[in-house]
Amino acid sequence: MTANVLKRVFRLSSLELTDPAPDLPADEAIKLYAPSYPQLEIATLGEPFIENGVQIYEVAKNEVKTKG
Repeated sequence: MTANVLKRVFRLSSLELTDPAPDLPADEAIKLYAPSYPQLEIATLGEPFIENGVQIYEVAKNEVKTKG
């Protein structure tokens, strides 16, 4: 029996971002995209699921709160 490591992908709406650092936890790895996608600094990750042999994390954008 062999164990296969699944490829990890972050899905932001219709955009799929490949994992920039598979050795990091998912919440830290996604922040490496923050220079290009600033909304990822405050985004939260959903529970991962498997689709076509790929582990997918849905990225939920948090609403920016303003006063007034």
